[in-house]
Amino acid sequence: MNSWIAYCGLDCQHCQAHIATVRGDTALMRQVAESWSKLNGVPITPDMIPCDGCRMDGKKTPYCQSLCPIRQCAMEKGLDTCGDCHDMAACQKLSPILLHSPEASGNLYRFVTLRDVPDIMDAAADWFHSKWGVPKSAYLACMRAYLNRETEYGWYLCLCHGTIVGGLGVIDNDFHDRKDLTPNVCAVYTEEAHRRRGIAGHLLHMAVEDMRSKGISPVYLVTDHTGFYERYGWEFLCMVQGDGEEEMTRMYIHR
Repeated sequence: MNSWIAYCGLDCQHCQAHIATVRGDTALMRQVAESWSKLNGVPITPDMIPCDGCRMDGKKTPYCQSLCPIRQCAMEKGLDTCGDCHDMAACQKLSPILLHSPEASGNLYRFVTLRDVPDIMDAAADWFHSKWGVPKSAYLACMRAYLNRETEYGWYLCLCHGTIVGGLGVIDNDFHDRKDLTPNVCAVYTEEAHRRRGIAGHLLHMAVEDMRSKGISPVYLVTDHTGFYERYGWEFLCMVQGDGEEEMTRMYIHR
């Protein structure tokens, strides 16, 4: 594990407290102290901000090294980071960090493509089937084609202690009448206990960038949600007719 990654998953090199320390920026230290006081609900003063990194053995012992409950908990449990803790999903100490800084999730959860972990194909097909009710055989057919490199339309997973807690795929068409709008992101799902931690956003970014690196852009998805996918650069495109559905469904595009 990169020693600059904090117990909570934040990258200390990009943390405003560490930046203020390196620069000797007292004004920034005051801003950080005010922000952290509101976030944590406890008074934090500027003199508590200077920080060498919460997993570094520096001489400075500010809030992060002496008072942070996340750091104290992880050290008591002998953990490298909170990502090694089986109670992470229910942790009330960690939730505010991942809610306000979802990029920290990428350092605590393991984000992979199915090609990275082909042995879990059957478990992945079972997992997606359990969430969406689409026959397991349909998922297996798409996954086998991806693993056999018959297609570059991939499957992307978030793992926590080896268990799938989030995932999505890319397929030709997600059961709608606009066959010209392809490929489609499909089966986006995050386990309830792991929501509001940036997992879906991270997976969406993975899929879009993976497709783009292979010359596949734009990509599309159908959803009934409004206001969610917009956070991650998706734009409403049009309404489409779902197979066997009376109501029209929203179609989004990521260019």
